[in-house]
Amino acid sequence: MICVIYASNPDAVGFASQMPKGSGPTTAQERIDRLKTIRRRLGWSEEVCAYRLGVTYSTLNRWERGESLPRSRLVLTVIDHFIAKYQKEQPERG
Repeated sequence: MICVIYASNPDAVGFASQMPKGSGPTTAQERIDRLKTIRRRLGWSEEVCAYRLGVTYSTLNRWERGESLPRSRLVLTVIDHFIAKYQKEQPERG
């Protein structure tokens, strides 16, 4: 028997169904541009942001450099959720 235990992360892919509806970015590129703007405003590194999204650093880095774009509906929904959650938040202080 294999048992998998993991810590839940409310920003991760598994929680995408909680995303609020609304008018937001419509293309994958618009979503990534908005995501990058929010990440920088929050003062987060790509590593921290990738963790919060439930993707690898290299994936987020390729998106932000324009080398690739997310295509999965689930991943796009997670990005929309992230944007909705953090677009009005002030930077975290550490």
